[in-house]
Amino acid sequence: MPIFRLEGDEISNAKLVIAQETNLELESHLEDWLENSPWALIQDELILWIGRQTSAPVEGRTMFPDLLAVDSEGNLIIIELKRGKAPWEVVAQLLEYAAWANELSDEQIHEIAETYFESCNEFQEKTFSKVFKKIFDIPKTDDLPPLNRKLRLYIVAEDVPTRVVSVCRFLRTSYRIDVSCITVSMFQTKSGEKIVSMETKVGDESFPSPGLPDPDPPPNIQVVRETVQELTGGNTDFVFAPKDVKKFISEKYPNFKLAGVGWNIRIDTVNQSAFDVVPVIERKYWQIERGKYRLYDPEKDKVQNHSDANQTVSEIADTT
Repeated sequence: MPIFRLEGDEISNAKLVIAQETNLELESHLEDWLENSPWALIQDELILWIGRQTSAPVEGRTMFPDLLAVDSEGNLIIIELKRGKAPWEVVAQLLEYAAWANELSDEQIHEIAETYFESCNEFQEKTFSKVFKKIFDIPKTDDLPPLNRKLRLYIVAEDVPTRVVSVCRFLRTSYRIDVSCITVSMFQTKSGEKIVSMETKVGDESFPSPGLPDPDPPPNIQVVRETVQELTGGNTDFVFAPKDVKKFISEKYPNFKLAGVGWNIRIDTVNQSAFDVVPVIERKYWQIERGKYRLYDPEKDKVQNHSDANQTVSEIADTT
């Protein structure tokens, strides 16, 4: 799908001009971009990177998954990146990584993460538990969720051929293996600005459930807003936590991706939002402390300026 830029002095007279597609120079560039942008890979979610080129011993040899992460539910995420066309063998490669990761204990996951954190300026000398709670907005007194209950697998490439897409969709729909395929395209404007487009080829399909199908949920942020409204009854003094919202949602939408609940609360919070996704004027919540929220009351809740509401991941880690 082409990407266009607007060319012209006025919007009403502007023309659509195609931005020229270019190729990735190095696979490591894509690793760098995703590593620096933990919100970019999975829509409506924030993830925590815990490994890059981690050593994975498999049957007497060592393999190196490109990127390793956890979501807010403690599930492991394995990402295999390919410059150009993803080869057919990438499916077997990813499943080998999954077999290795499936056997990791909590202690091993902590060790992998803390080794990786030593290369991250904002996380150096911090424990996995401390970083996990800060990034995912969990109160200090709460326990971490159980780790590695589920694996999430990703193939990310400039081109994912039909053969790979078909097999991954079969694994997902027939065997409930959480595997996704994402294509990445890069474009460059005349001024030299680079634009990256990401398209999900496999991964938007719901997992089949026995019995009656689940209701088709509205967009994630709408589900979260409706649930919070039901939970609070519109009372701006009622304090809620993301885990309370998750419980309500799971009862209505059993297949809802709960890992995205915390993200959708944070981007909709006036005084502490990870990224400038929802305009401040449209946000619904006010954060009291880490992991505790209530409905926003414009009469009593004030921020110094709108820039206070927009923080990077590292800033959140330092201030919450």
